[in-house]
Amino acid sequence: MTGMKLRDSVLTIIQKNWPIHVRETVFLLNWDPLDITNVSKVRYHFKNLEAAGKIKTKKIGRALVAWPTGIERMRAVYEMLKD
Repeated sequence: MTGMKLRDSVLTIIQKNWPIHVRETVFLLNWDPLDITNVSKVRYHFKNLEAAGKIKTKKIGRALVAWPTGIERMRAVYEMLKD
């Protein structure tokens, strides 16, 4: 799986399992999460999806965590309604 198919698969996994980090995404793709090449490929797609505005990411310790952009919008609405 390469290119756009991989990016679509990564986005689908993020949308179904948010918040999720890179190694967990690699595991859900049925790849070896200890292989740095697999981690690098998925991290590349995390960054491209973030640049496209489809996900948000945050570095927590050494882990890069992602969630769909729509969730960020829901959080903003929650903050407005909370007060």
